Amino acid sequence: MKLIVLSSRGLTAMALLSATVFGPTAVCAQQPVQFTARASRLSDAVVARDLARFDSLMRVATNARSVALVGLARDAYERNDDGALTSRLLTMSGSTRADSEAQRRRPELWALLDSVQQRPGLTAEARERAIALEVALLRAGSPLLGAPSCDQWEKTALSIATQLRSAPVPMPVKEPVPAPAPPAPRLAAPAVLHAVPSRVHFALDKSALAPASRRVLDALVDSLSHYNGVRMELEGHTDPRGSAAYNAALSQRRVIAVQDYLMGKGLDGSRFSTTALGKSKLELQSTDIASHARNRRVIFRFFDAQGREIPTVGQLDDLQLEHRR
Repeated sequence: MKLIVLSSRGLTAMALLSATVFGPTAVCAQQPVQFTARASRLSDAVVARDLARFDSLMRVATNARSVALVGLARDAYERNDDGALTSRLLTMSGSTRADSEAQRRRPELWALLDSVQQRPGLTAEARERAIALEVALLRAGSPLLGAPSCDQWEKTALSIATQLRSAPVPMPVKEPVPAPAPPAPRLAAPAVLHAVPSRVHFALDKSALAPASRRVLDALVDSLSHYNGVRMELEGHTDPRGSAAYNAALSQRRVIAVQDYLMGKGLDGSRFSTTALGKSKLELQSTDIASHARNRRVIFRFFDAQGREIPTVGQLDDLQLEHRR
């Protein structure tokens, strides 16, 4: 199984599956889910029936961590696990913490993961990375799940841990005490731009806006129309493939495409500044398709009249994966 980074929508620290596992049986939510013992998996029909039961667990999942752990359990089953590892993973999917056996390899990274998950105001991006770190550690600690190279999964875990350590720790935002004032047609810049996206994404080697990206920008225009004094910086990026010169020009075209669209929707061009960084500032260092898609982006940074940056939310709804060749 290959983990694809999941959307930020619905990421919470809540456990989904109140799962108790007895041998090959997982009691999940309201009804027991039976899995065939390894010695009895003698036909495609039997295996297909078990995989369908994993799919049923996926369908009731409401947070990304539970989905990832149930996916790992399915992967263990498909790799002919005797049931013990599958049961452990299903149990973990119903808890907010890993079991002690999983933490024997790289305990300092498990400690980092625990501290990150307890941070107040954890961003959606940090939650995604925390899930990816837990998956990488579980694969690194299991010869079955880590094949063909547990060491490579450990390197992946170290890379994700570095990103988590370098991420700024969010500070709680104090709600300002409203002062009596007459109603105004537009509002001053807020402390946080709730539900305002911080980026759009692009297809491989493209600078044209996809329909999903246009919808993101439409929502952005609608949100900014309610506020005075919000200045916006557009920052263009590419994935790491290709020359520096080519990617610098491509990131510039992407920034211009976003700027032209926003101005066409009525936003004042004097509120924008732009910069094109090509491949010099990657969000993810991995070379898989999902990481490349995350790197092909234009980021929006917002500032109030005093030059203070206003936090926003990440979004992956318009992520554009290239076709496998």
